[in-house]
Amino acid sequence: MRKFLFFAAFLMLGICLNAQTWTEQNTNMPGTSIGVDQVSVVDSNIVWVNGFNGAGTPYRLKLNSRTQDGGNTWVAGSYNGFGATVFPQVLTGVTYNKAFAIAMDTATGGFASFWKTTDGGANWSLVTNVMNSGATTFANAVLFWNQNKGFCMGDPVNNKFDIYTTTDGGTTWTAVPAANITAPLSGEYGYNGYECASKYDGGKAAFITNKGRVYVTSNYGLNWTVTASAPFADVATGKIYINGNNRMIVAGMATGASTYTWKQTTDGGASWTAYAPTGTFYQYAMTYVPNTGNMLVSTSPFTTAKGVSYSNDNGASWTDFTDVILQPTVGSNIQCLGVGFADINNGWVGNYATGANTILKYKNFINTTGISQTTAVSGNLEIYPNPSDSKVNFTMSGNNSANLSIFDITGKTIYNHNYQLNGILKTSFDFSDYAKGIYFVKLSNGNEITIKKLIIR
Repeated sequence: MRKFLFFAAFLMLGICLNAQTWTEQNTNMPGTSIGVDQVSVVDSNIVWVNGFNGAGTPYRLKLNSRTQDGGNTWVAGSYNGFGATVFPQVLTGVTYNKAFAIAMDTATGGFASFWKTTDGGANWSLVTNVMNSGATTFANAVLFWNQNKGFCMGDPVNNKFDIYTTTDGGTTWTAVPAANITAPLSGEYGYNGYECASKYDGGKAAFITNKGRVYVTSNYGLNWTVTASAPFADVATGKIYINGNNRMIVAGMATGASTYTWKQTTDGGASWTAYAPTGTFYQYAMTYVPNTGNMLVSTSPFTTAKGVSYSNDNGASWTDFTDVILQPTVGSNIQCLGVGFADINNGWVGNYATGANTILKYKNFINTTGISQTTAVSGNLEIYPNPSDSKVNFTMSGNNSANLSIFDITGKTIYNHNYQLNGILKTSFDFSDYAKGIYFVKLSNGNEITIKKLIIR
């Protein structure tokens, strides 16, 4: 039987927090020490991820996994049909059963090819007549704005970047004519990788070249031009991220260098300035959060700078997530890899954990104005012990009416009650009849809303 006990005293404290949580999901990819280095988000339910060997050689593996229920269930897949020396380099999901991939052939000097699956990865085949014309082309990127419209691009062929568009989910591809693409410079080519091209809502996309130039489209790939100025003179490899407000952040690593130089534009590439954010900016992987225009998440697995952070101001400032899963010990983050977000409320970050092959999901139940986190600071709601095996105590404070509610990880309310506060009020709740896992406790106290995470183990 669940019992509630009440006590009174006096204290005035308050803090407004947003409800969010990070949870672990099992990707079910076979083996051990399998990390997720690419996250391809179709929507809040459908996500594809690519696996790699976190324990050593070979780095590339022929493993992927997908979900159609927001990550509650993951189904592992392979790259059947690739051949012994062909390994996935870029993975892009379109539907739960359909995906495209750029692959590298390590036996032919890294020749890249373009592949597809329509049965959830049980079988993969070459996309005929698209970026697969032998040694005359080299596949670089494939991205989709939605389940119908997308583009793929490869290095120049006959003095034209090899770009194709689709409006039927990749069933058919149409070559973009040379007249619609700014001609490449002598020796210019693109880069192969999931961050060497970027897309954003409304048909916007961009890719960076070895000449330090940025190609952009704003009409779903039908026309491509270079920005008015180039961020770099030349680069040996590059990364690019675009959002819908004429903003781009790019990274270029010069030949012979070991670190990236970062630049940004706020005028669509008319000018570029050094990118020097404040806070904890991680340089391994980054993504804009769709439909926000100004929110980003960055990650890193490196021992010198590992973790995941967020920005609500177009990357000008960054804040570390300090969730107990991401930072099990205060000041010590876990290794984080690929990242992808469906919207402000649903995102995934690849992590590397020896043993369990997991991915981390961000689920924001209430906040609709910015990426945020729940912290364990003191306020007008105290929870103890936390974690707990069954019985949990709550302390509320204030001098007005308040509502205390408890809901599970799916957002289902398991308790809701109104109280009249006259100082401090204490109550307890027995979770013996409920499943182990993560819960949220919400206190609405006047104009303040305090929400904290509770773990039942």
